[in-house]
Amino acid sequence: MKLVRLLTLTSVFAAPAAFAHVGHMHDHGSSNAFFEGFVHPLTGLDHLVMLLGLGMLINHFSSSKQSSKTKPALFIAALVSLTVGLTAGSLFGAISGVELMIAASIFVVALGIWNAFSTRESLTQALVIASVGLVFFHGFAHGVEATGGLFGFGAGMLVAALGIMFTGERIAHLLSTKWLGAGIAASGAALMMAS
Repeated sequence: MKLVRLLTLTSVFAAPAAFAHVGHMHDHGSSNAFFEGFVHPLTGLDHLVMLLGLGMLINHFSSSKQSSKTKPALFIAALVSLTVGLTAGSLFGAISGVELMIAASIFVVALGIWNAFSTRESLTQALVIASVGLVFFHGFAHGVEATGGLFGFGAGMLVAALGIMFTGERIAHLLSTKWLGAGIAASGAALMMAS
């Protein structure tokens, strides 16, 4: 638990430069905005780690709630958060602090996964809600980049995001351990150091 807290604090005080766009080969002149949007979260390791982690967290939280409606509702809420972020980023352009929120989102998800194995269900619920809300900043960062074809780009990104979250949910279904949270946090720390 101390490791997770340390990594969370590190994410808050670190200043990752252009962290959200690692590995993106974005050709704004391309005619296939859907494909660009689809590939974008797959090639940005921070987005990939966060979305996988969110899928894992949704699985753990939904399993503890024993509600068949919880999991689909959380997936939909995350996609809505991403969509609102894409739209806001496209409308308002770059603002400071988005990269820091993206980094923090990885550690919030990691802490949520770690906590899901404890009896503090109210904290897990708060971390799930915070994680879904923080998806907004991932969308915002990409909305700033998506010049032209926002609808196609956004549709592609939403399809990929849903696929990545579902993959994370399946991984968590097969590997039920709190150490997945530590792995997400470690991946986030490694990404921050690499940027």
